[in-house]
Amino acid sequence: MSKKIAFICSVESYKLSDAHIFKDLCLVPILLGEYLGYDVTILTTEMNEALLKQTFPSVTFQHIPFEDDYVANMNSYLIEHAKDIDIAFAIGPYPSYLPILKTYKKFNPNGKIYMKLDVNRFWLSRLKTYPYFSELLQLCDVLSSECESIQSSIHEFTNLDIKRIPNGFYELFQTEPVPFQEKKNRIVTVGRLDAPEKQILLAVKAFLEAQLADWEFRLIGPMSEAFRQELLNVLDGNPFAAQVIMLGPIYDKMQLEEEYRKAKIFCLTSLVECYAHVFAEAAKNGCYIVTTDVDGAADITHNQRFGIIHPTHDWQSVGRTLQQVTKQEGLLADACEHLQTFARAELNWKHIVQKVAEYLEEKPIE
Repeated sequence: MSKKIAFICSVESYKLSDAHIFKDLCLVPILLGEYLGYDVTILTTEMNEALLKQTFPSVTFQHIPFEDDYVANMNSYLIEHAKDIDIAFAIGPYPSYLPILKTYKKFNPNGKIYMKLDVNRFWLSRLKTYPYFSELLQLCDVLSSECESIQSSIHEFTNLDIKRIPNGFYELFQTEPVPFQEKKNRIVTVGRLDAPEKQILLAVKAFLEAQLADWEFRLIGPMSEAFRQELLNVLDGNPFAAQVIMLGPIYDKMQLEEEYRKAKIFCLTSLVECYAHVFAEAAKNGCYIVTTDVDGAADITHNQRFGIIHPTHDWQSVGRTLQQVTKQEGLLADACEHLQTFARAELNWKHIVQKVAEYLEEKPIE
């Protein structure tokens, strides 16, 4: 009988969006299952099953009702089916996981739990004050954090073995490394542009302040009409306004890949992140990284060898950096070559899940 991996969703992630199918929370269990030859099931209330089947035909969606009590409904399912689940995958140390994973272990003491922690420094400082946090972590067989600073902090607090598993990129189609000569004078940012924590207006102000005559700043991602107006107000009357290009969301993966490939610099000005997925995408496409001091920034820039880290509110400093690095073709070309080599070796999700399998002491079925 085939072995089985189940992604058990917490009550906090009972509803999975289309974008989630291509992010760590779904990719890790799905690609781990592909590598090991195990069946994969996603246990949650809501997701786009048609898109899941179109992209990953062998993965099963198991509906867990949200009504009345999601945790009780999940536990009822696990009481009956835990014995058939060899690996339970969980993401984020949410309180609802404590009763759920206790049920899993009670009905399958030999089953393994892998929790990808996915915490940033602010959430971690709160978690340390909650009594359930340590108890939940002790239930897990393998724990991983995305970046070194969080890994060390949790290890010091709990004395548990925390593995470091960064966020990676997933290729729906094969790509070749980008020669630097093919890149254009472009700075790119990708994300939910109107999310307050992304501080996109700060990034735009920094670009305008840098006064880069032959460069474009390309903004990729959704935004509300109200935010669009705010952005237009910032641009209004500025001589460099025409060089800020609002592209909106790009759902076509090949088109998005092309934007990364053509950009020399990736800019992220968030207040908070936990090793943003866009870091891996930018690195894999050889973009020099200009970022605020978020979790994962030191890891992806190799302690600022391939990028520069700024205080989270200091847009003037970001502007000065853009002014300086855009003049340094040698620096950008070096980052282009070395970041791609690193990312393609270390940050491909298909390679990353092989490390997860090792930590779980699981081997592919012959």
